[in-house]
Parts: sequence; structure tokens; C-alpha cells
Amino acid sequence: MRYKAIIFDLDNTLLDYSQSERSCMQQALEHYRLHEELTWEEFWSTFGPINFNYWMNRIQNNHDIRQVLEHSFMDTFLGLKREFNQCREISETYWGLFCSSNHMEPHADLILEHLHGDFALGVISNGIGEAQRKRLAAGGLFHYFDSFIISDEVKCWKPDPQIFELALQELALSPDEVLYIGDSLTDDYEGAVRSGIDFCYYNRRDTPLSDHHRPAYMIRDLLEIKDLAKDGTRRTT
Repeated sequence: MRYKAIIFDLDNTLLDYSQSERSCMQQALEHYRLHEELTWEEFWSTFGPINFNYWMNRIQNNHDIRQVLEHSFMDTFLGLKREFNQCREISETYWGLFCSSNHMEPHADLILEHLHGDFALGVISNGIGEAQRKRLAAGGLFHYFDSFIISDEVKCWKPDPQIFELALQELALSPDEVLYIGDSLTDDYEGAVRSGIDFCYYNRRDTPLSDHHRPAYMIRDLLEIKDLAKDGTRRTT
């Protein structure tokens, strides 16, 4: 059968989260002249794990993204034994830069333009609504989407099938009429499979698959979606 809708993950599927994070963080450090005292490697090797832990525990701790960032900066400078009293300010600076960034995955704009009009297009993202909407708008991509489901807005997170059901309801489609495309074998693959939706693995780093993972499709370039979206044949390339 031919799919009627294609739903995308955002970070590291359509938008290059890693590049945006690194670029905007470096700009924030330079804004506060911290790059004169710290090497990037010194800062990031400390900040990265701290920030990851605060992010993963944000629901349990009832922290919004600004609190996650502020606590991450505070703990980072404590760990580096460097006095810095503008953690709230640098958090706001970084977040503002990140929300206005428009780094895309290769060919993201081209594939959305190609698919638009032939398929309903949607997003399911475990991100922050403010950032996801602004980043898509900055890249000129937001207008392509008919459904836009962000975890922090609906209080449900992939791989919970409920967040996929919300998208299906918005699109008024059944699971077998939809293809979901993402880069994560945990959040994206597991969520789509549990929801009865065909999954296309955007294997941007050419990661070997285990026997446990059997996506309907696997691509390395978003332009490959042109062919697989039309026929709906189950295959992994």
C-alpha cells in the first residue's frame, strides 16, 4: 500500500541537534569570555555528563529546561573549580542561541519540499516545544507539517505508544497508513513498533543492527525516502 502520512523525529533526523548544541554553546562561552580561560574539551567533558543527568531526571525533579541548564552550568563550574556567578545569564544566552539555530540534517529541506503535497507530514519529538518550533521556523521548515506533537507539551514521551496515538488522531489515520522516521532505536523504533507503525531507521552513522532490531526500512540519506515512501514494501536496505 502507499502511505498517506510520514511522521518524523526531529533531533538528529531533520535537525542536526549535535551541531546546534556545540555551535551555540561555543558562542555562549565566547560571549562571557570563558573561552579565554577554558578549552572546549575541558568544558565539554565536564558539562556534557552533568547536563545529560539533569536532562534525564528533569521530570522526576520537576525542572524546566532553563533550570536544567542553570544547574548544569553551576555544577560544571564547581567541578572545574572556577568561580562564575552568571550561570542564569549564560543559560538564557545559550538557550536563546539554540532556539534560533537552524542547523539541518543533510537534504532535510529538499525531502520535505519533495514530500509536501503528496503526503501529510508530522512530527513526534521528545524535545522542548519552544526550541523545536523556533528551530524549524528559523530553517523555513515549520510550514510543511500538518501534525506537531512535542513531548513536553503533551506530557508523554517516546517510546510510549500514547504519543504516537496522538499523532494518528490529529492526522485521522490508522497505523498502517503511516511511516515513522527517526534515528533512535530506543525511543523511535520501539515506540513505532509498539504502535503498529512501520519504522524507517535513519542510520546516519551507519550503526550495525542487532538481531533484535528489524526496521521496515533503513536509510543513510534522507533523499532515499523518495522511493520507499511510494511503494510501502517492507524491506531493509
